Amino acid sequence: MLSTRSLGSFKGILPSIHHPLPLNQREAQQLLNSLTASFRKHLDKEHGWLTDDPAQPVPSRPPTGLIVSTSSKDAHRRPTDRHLRAILSNPLFSYDRTVQQGFALGQLGSAERDPMDIFVEAVSKGLMDPRRAAGCLQAKRREILQSPCLSVKDAMATPGAGLKVVQWLRSSGMERDLSFVSHTGLTSLLLKFMVAEGLEDIAWGWLDRLMRGEGPADVGKNHQPAASFVLDQLVTAKTLDATNLNEAYALILQGQEMFRSNPKFELSFVGPWRHLSWISTVEAWKRANPSVKLYESFVAISDRMRKNLRIDKAHLNLHHPTKPNPALAIQLLENQSIWQNLFKLPTSEAGEPSKRASGLATRIMSIGLDTVQYLTQSGQTEEAQHVLDLLRTNLSGFFGKDPPEFSRILATG
Repeated sequence: MLSTRSLGSFKGILPSIHHPLPLNQREAQQLLNSLTASFRKHLDKEHGWLTDDPAQPVPSRPPTGLIVSTSSKDAHRRPTDRHLRAILSNPLFSYDRTVQQGFALGQLGSAERDPMDIFVEAVSKGLMDPRRAAGCLQAKRREILQSPCLSVKDAMATPGAGLKVVQWLRSSGMERDLSFVSHTGLTSLLLKFMVAEGLEDIAWGWLDRLMRGEGPADVGKNHQPAASFVLDQLVTAKTLDATNLNEAYALILQGQEMFRSNPKFELSFVGPWRHLSWISTVEAWKRANPSVKLYESFVAISDRMRKNLRIDKAHLNLHHPTKPNPALAIQLLENQSIWQNLFKLPTSEAGEPSKRASGLATRIMSIGLDTVQYLTQSGQTEEAQHVLDLLRTNLSGFFGKDPPEFSRILATG
């Protein structure tokens, strides 16, 4: 049996161990400052503010894509400050445990609980999913709509709900593959909050990736292309609580500049373009006249699309902000092919018009009534009566019974 050597026999082999003396307050502060400066320099370099060339000037403003807050104070912070702020405000780290304890003890009633506090708690516990996230945003928006706020858009920007959800999408990995876009309820609500909070740059990044083929190919019940859906929801967000449609037109025009050479341009843009066309004409009475330049540039996009958009273009000409022209609308309504196409559309088993047929008939009726109104106000009573006769001949009884507005105008005709 081998004998065990005593510890003293290793004294010549092991080096002497000297514990460092504790730092005094000044030395500790110097070490902290040195580490902080090194960390900031590294992050500044990673985020594009610093380069390996010390002679290269530092830009006066941070890159647009890094902005995560809309306040003027935040917009001029260093990228490192915004980077750390984004990390520390992530729902995974920012949930106030004292609030959670208050709920556990029953100190706060459920009616007093902010929907986004519920969101942050669920994220911190790993319980959040797209359906629950949509529910939290819906509850927050409902709370805002029921409040006495003067501007819904301004009120939606205040809580930072959109930023919280974006940070969760990033930390959960759903932004990486854009899988969240297929959850249309969440995406629709989220984009409304993001537009209100000034986070459009992030949405444009998603749209760019979708146009390049990343993410889901289509979404929704009608298999709408994902890029088209995101752009359409951005249009909706831009028109909410808006006094005019200038921002919505600028949005579509920006998209055209970005994706004009993309083979998916028409497929992705025709739906949002027609949506904004409807808002510009059928719902024109809700808002003030837009910028003439933006309006005409928006209308001109239709020239790049192969789809038949003659109803839209005729209606948009009729609603021009300064030079309304009914010529195309009258020509359209006098063309028998428009009525033949309407009556060729399939009907239901009960013989009622299909959804597509009803939509087309509603659009034709809308442009017809707007034409009658314009001609009447312009003193062209004979032309107005002619258009009324066309509507009476082709649309009376189409819906089973005449819509109230249609019947009233026909009666006065």
